Amino acid sequence: MEMQLGAMLHVYKGEYGLPSIDFECLRALCLLRFTRCPMDVQTSSNPLRSGAGKLPYLQIGNQKFAGYRQIKRVLDLEGYPIDAHLSTKQKHLSTAYANWVFNNLHAYYHYFLFGEPNNFDTTTRGLYAKRTPFPFNFYYPSSYQREACDVVQVMAGFDVNDKLDKHEGDYLVVNAKKVVNLLSRKLGRKVWFFGDTYSEFDAIVYSYLAIIFKITLPNNPLQNHIKGCQNLVNFINRITKDIFRNEGYSSVKLTKTPSGTEASLTASERNFLDSELNTKIVAGVGAVLAMGAFAAWRGIYNQLTTRSSTDYDGIDYEDDEMEEGLD
Repeated sequence: MEMQLGAMLHVYKGEYGLPSIDFECLRALCLLRFTRCPMDVQTSSNPLRSGAGKLPYLQIGNQKFAGYRQIKRVLDLEGYPIDAHLSTKQKHLSTAYANWVFNNLHAYYHYFLFGEPNNFDTTTRGLYAKRTPFPFNFYYPSSYQREACDVVQVMAGFDVNDKLDKHEGDYLVVNAKKVVNLLSRKLGRKVWFFGDTYSEFDAIVYSYLAIIFKITLPNNPLQNHIKGCQNLVNFINRITKDIFRNEGYSSVKLTKTPSGTEASLTASERNFLDSELNTKIVAGVGAVLAMGAFAAWRGIYNQLTTRSSTDYDGIDYEDDEMEEGLD
């Protein structure tokens, strides 16, 4: 069965080499690309037009289907079910595993991206604001923060609006690390979690871990823990490079070293180098202007003293003290 012409999936644009910065958008994209559904993707969308005030949403003609569940239902009906290759037992296991991951990673994801004040103010707010049209970019990042507050309060039992010392972030980290360890053991050396075929569970795990692993946050304890699970890192990188090779986006391009290899710098390191370069440029311009002004002043001064002084002895004295200072 073929999708209708003009079908369009609307998602948030990616960053850090990922096709989207948002968990819901990323797993909706996985539905499309895993099943090879022939559908266009729009990454410069207005959440207000979805009808639900959020991305992702699927538009087919004048019909709009907002949210992952509705999008999945449409794809199932159109002949692109993501779990079609699984046995009945594997389908049940996929659902059970997905619920287990959701219960342990969802609160971590929402807290450390939207609830942790420093992370939200320095990183997450800007990511969503830059991808939302004016003037809605002032509203939508905060709406995600409010939603995260509800998620964390229900699933973790504390309020992100309380003082930081009352946030039980350690509880979320411990549970999330346990999940990552079990996922690593479950995956083993397999390509997909159920062997040689993809599943909805693979899409969910990738969408959580890829964002947590790739995003640059001031406080993200799970990131280094994922780095220690090489098979999960390979799982994330393989899907990113092979399945989303034409859709991954990064606003910061890697620079080339003299040997021709890419310098893998973090965002903070790049910002530091950029600011250092700007400082050097400003300092250099300032130095040139100061030297020019000094040279002009010396020329005028020499002319005035030559004309006015009657005891000038004709010796060209050198500025020894200045030269010693430069040395």
